[in-house]
Amino acid sequence: MKKEKISKWPFFGAILLYSANVDYIIIPLILKPLDLSFWSTFWIATLVANIEIIGGFYFWYWFAWTWLPTTERVKDTVQLTKSVIELLKEHGILGTIIYKIKETFKWAINHDGRLIRFIKRWEHPGMLILGAESFVSGGRLCGTIICASTKWRNGIYSLIIGNTVHVATSVGVWNLFFYLWSKHKEPSLILGAILIVYLAISYIWKISKK
Repeated sequence: MKKEKISKWPFFGAILLYSANVDYIIIPLILKPLDLSFWSTFWIATLVANIEIIGGFYFWYWFAWTWLPTTERVKDTVQLTKSVIELLKEHGILGTIIYKIKETFKWAINHDGRLIRFIKRWEHPGMLILGAESFVSGGRLCGTIICASTKWRNGIYSLIIGNTVHVATSVGVWNLFFYLWSKHKEPSLILGAILIVYLAISYIWKISKK
């Protein structure tokens, strides 16, 4: 029996979907220069972020239940330490995209099983927390992957509600940042330059000690 060939186009769709990051691309680089009101920025950013969640759910659902069962399992290999350039040389663009997506999937559902246990215990309140706290933990992405990999569609609703709170926080933080930047531009530039020099020296020192 001939094995059914599965399209790889969804991987490119996922890259486009997640490239339009609400917190670091849409709000500061697209919406803020338009000088929109808080509420206009909030509603547009919320719409984009929720499209990411819904579109992401269908992508990760396809990935977990259609793509993965027909390919090799996510491997624990030395490749985890390889750079993107090395992966591109060995596997090309598509191969690198697929590898990085596998890596992201494993990261989200693994965490020593802590996130999965957390969601199983707290269910909808847990998804609310993941959606609201997306700056550090990548909660929006983790929540989407968990919902898709466990076929828990209803969890998406709680994730969206939590994400709405997160977007409001993100818009407020960027408004504060640009306000402070307009009032204290020169000190901010000096502090930024000092920070960059410090990080560069620390990196060079770390490399030289190896």
